[in-house]
Amino acid sequence: MLEKYRKYIDKIDNDIANLLNKRKELTQQIMDYKLNNLLPINNINRENEIINQLINNFHNLNPSLIKKIFNAIFNDSKSENVLKESFQTINEYLTIRPLIIAGPCTVESKLQINNIANDIAQIGIKFLRGGCFKPRTCANSFQGLEDEGVHFLYDAARKNKMYTVSEILDLQQYIRNEEYIDIIQIGSRNMTSYGLLKSIGKATAKTNKYVLLKRGMSATINEFIAAADYILQAGNPNVILCLRGIRTFEQIDSTFRFTPDLSGILELKEKTKLPILFDPSHSTGSNKYVKSISKAALELGADGLMLEVHNSPQDAIVDSNQAIHPTELKEIV
Repeated sequence: MLEKYRKYIDKIDNDIANLLNKRKELTQQIMDYKLNNLLPINNINRENEIINQLINNFHNLNPSLIKKIFNAIFNDSKSENVLKESFQTINEYLTIRPLIIAGPCTVESKLQINNIANDIAQIGIKFLRGGCFKPRTCANSFQGLEDEGVHFLYDAARKNKMYTVSEILDLQQYIRNEEYIDIIQIGSRNMTSYGLLKSIGKATAKTNKYVLLKRGMSATINEFIAAADYILQAGNPNVILCLRGIRTFEQIDSTFRFTPDLSGILELKEKTKLPILFDPSHSTGSNKYVKSISKAALELGADGLMLEVHNSPQDAIVDSNQAIHPTELKEIV
């Protein structure tokens, strides 16, 4: 009798394994569709919906067992594709020189970011930037739309087959929005937040999601490279360096917001193999200089540019003086 039951169990186990194999084949087709259409691999809401439905339908099974089994199935289905999502098309675009990241300093509304994304996508831009967590000097200044802004940015990007670039200030902001931010930006003010750099490096070590690190406004080139090492040594090799101007004595009476650190391009090229972008918007603080500084940066060997673009620069909530119009972006492209 015992042997008879064991044979039944063996048959059931084989049936389960066959069904899992069929499920994985169908899931892979869904994953391929998502990758081809720039849709996120993760869909936590859908996963929870499946688990809750099974718990409701099978009262005789332990709910925690159902959760463990299906979370393992979901993770197995996604594991191979997470790396594909990080590398496949993003990596292709990052090898194109010059790489251009463009968009507003901050996401102000759903309408605003959609209009800007639509306009710059028609120029050929594939990376949409937009700040949602704003590290402002004054606590009473606009701090960004936070998580809601990330969702607006993501929706606008995907509608136009673009990728998102957005700054985070702490690890929890990233964890909450992991599937919505394609390239994580660590801003100038946090270049020396070594705990943040290490935690982001560890959090992205499996997916190797790109991290764009901006030079601190008073940091030396060697300090900048050392900061990048915190991310690299935590396990993520995909770091992009971005020069954004430095604070010098010139700001006493200069019309420039910062001193454009163009020479840093040459020095970084000698000291590192990481991609190097230049931000002419922050380094000048004035849209009338952006085009000339962009040209100079590319001629000196920068791998790309990070530009602030707004459909109505004079009305931008943040950094209106340095934002350019999409027509000017087209000239630069």
